[in-house]
Amino acid sequence: MTWTLIIRDARDEENQPQTLRFSLGIYLDDEDNFYDPRILQPGLYEAGLYAGQLLQQSRSGYGETTLVNSDGGLDYLADYAVDGREMELAFEGVPQVIGTVARLAFSETEVSVVLRDPLEPLRSPHPMETYAGTNVLPDGLEGTQDDIAGESKPMVFGEVRNAQPVQVNTAKLIYQVSSLSDCNVTAVYDRGYALDNGGDYTSLAQLQSTEPAPDEFRSYQGYIRLGSTATGTITVDAEQSDPRAGTVAQALAVARGYTLHSSDVATLNEYGAVRFYLTGETNTLELLDRIAESIGGWLAVQPDQVLRLGDWEEPEPTDDAVRDYSIETLSRSATGAGEGGLPVWRVTLECDRIETVQNDLSGDVSNARRARMAKQTRRVVATDQSVRDRHPLASEITINSVLASYSKSQEVAQRVLALLSVRRDTVKVEAIEAPLPTVGGNLTLITPRQGYGDGRAMRVTGYRLNAETDELTLNLWG
Repeated sequence: MTWTLIIRDARDEENQPQTLRFSLGIYLDDEDNFYDPRILQPGLYEAGLYAGQLLQQSRSGYGETTLVNSDGGLDYLADYAVDGREMELAFEGVPQVIGTVARLAFSETEVSVVLRDPLEPLRSPHPMETYAGTNVLPDGLEGTQDDIAGESKPMVFGEVRNAQPVQVNTAKLIYQVSSLSDCNVTAVYDRGYALDNGGDYTSLAQLQSTEPAPDEFRSYQGYIRLGSTATGTITVDAEQSDPRAGTVAQALAVARGYTLHSSDVATLNEYGAVRFYLTGETNTLELLDRIAESIGGWLAVQPDQVLRLGDWEEPEPTDDAVRDYSIETLSRSATGAGEGGLPVWRVTLECDRIETVQNDLSGDVSNARRARMAKQTRRVVATDQSVRDRHPLASEITINSVLASYSKSQEVAQRVLALLSVRRDTVKVEAIEAPLPTVGGNLTLITPRQGYGDGRAMRVTGYRLNAETDELTLNLWG
C-alpha cells in the first residue's frame, strides 16, 4: 500500500520553483522520480456542499497530511513558500485528493501539510471601492471628508428596484447607485414620483458640466444628476446589461479567482434576473449562497476551483454503487428533508424585492405603486395538504429569494415542494474499499439493511476520507 504526496511549484529560499515529493514507504514513479518516504498519516480529508434549507447539514472543507521529521530532515521546508500551491495525494498512483496548500505546521517530530478550505477566499467581503472624500466643491465625485469619505461605494449586481443612491456631490446634486460601469439607470423617483429622463450623458466630464432641466434626471453608468433639489427620498431603478442569475454568479466568482461551470451558467440564466444591492461589506460566498437558495439549488467547489451551482435534484440511478460487503456501519437520521427529519408540506418564496419600503409617497403616486412600495417582497406559496394529513408534524420552509421574476419564483416553489414532500433519507455510511465519490454526484446504496436491498439512488452531500485506514464516511441523501 503506497500513498504519495506531491506539492507542485513550491518556492525555495531563493524563490526557485521546486516539486516536493513524499511517500509512505520507498517509491519511484514511472519517470524515476524519488519520493522521500516520510508520510506518517496520509490524511484526513472532508468535503461537502451547501443547499440551504434543502439539506440539514453544514458545509465542510478540510485536509491534512503529516510527515515524519524526528531527525530534522524536513527543517529546510521552514524557508519554503507553499501556500496557494497545488497538492495531490495519490494511492498506488491514482489521485485521491487534489487541493491547495494553506501552510506547513511544524511540531517537535512532525510537519503537517494543511490544505486550505477550497472556499476560503470566498469567505471574505466582496471587493468594494471606498469614497476618497476629495471633492473640491462644486467639483468632484468622491464626496468630502465631512460626509462620505471612507464609506463603501454601492454596487448593483443584476438589478435593483427602489434603491437609495449615495449623494457624491452636494453642490451639483449628483448621486451614485453603483460603482460598476456596467450599470444602466432606468428610473429615478422623488418620494415615489417618477422624474422625467433627460437622457444619458456620454462622459463623467459631461455629467459634471451639464445640468439637467428642472424635474429631470440624467445618468451616466451608475451616476445620476438631478435638475432640481429633491422634495424627499430619492430612489432609483437600475440594472446591468445582463442581470441574469448565471451571468451575475459568474462575475462574482471571477472577481475572487474562481469560475462557474459553463453548464451551470446556462441553467441559472433561465431563472432570469437577480437583485443584489451592496452598500457594505458582504462575503462573496454569502452572495453565491443566496443565488443557490433562491433556485432551490446547491453550491460546491471542484478541486480545480470551478464552482458548481445549480438545481438540487432527486438522485438518479447509477452503476456506481456502495455494496453491503464494503459497508461497516450504516445509520439513517431522517426520512424527510424538513425540520425534525419529516417531509415538507409548504414552501414559501419571498421574491421580487425592493430595497426601500416607503410610506412617505407624494400625492401623485398611483395606488398600485403605493401598495407595492409598502411591502419589501412579494410572496409565492406552494402547498400539499395530503403531506400534512399523513405527517401532522410535517414542516414548512421559507426562502428569502433574490429572484426578480414572480413566475420563476412560483416554479421554484413548486419544484422544491415536489422534491421535499416525499420520503427523503439522510444516511451516513462508513465504508472500506469504496471509490472516492464526487460531491453532488449520484451513488446507488445496496444493502439488505433498512430496506435498501433493491438498491436506492442517493446523492453524495459530503464525505470524510481517512487515508491511513482506508475508511470512507459518506453522507448520502435520496
